[in-house]
Amino acid sequence: EPERPKTHCEHHRDSVQTTSPEGYPLLGAYVPQCDDNGQYVPQQCHSSTGYCWCVDSRGQERRGTRTPPGTPSVDCDRPGETAVSSCL
Repeated sequence: EPERPKTHCEHHRDSVQTTSPEGYPLLGAYVPQCDDNGQYVPQQCHSSTGYCWCVDSRGQERRGTRTPPGTPSVDCDRPGETAVSSCL
């Protein structure tokens, strides 16, 4: 079965420098998450900072969806609502 060409997300993910020229792991590099079909996962998170945000099909951050670590993340299917409902 022929390999499908890499998607934008896979190229983006594979282009991130995660090691230094000397071969040491680089901390703090954001590596995009791709699904099994090579599309951007709707919610992206930066492992070093703990921030999460929603992206569109091109991997562009959707405005107003970035959440700091330790807070409920936004439901990327319904931006404007948090994934965890809270009583006010």
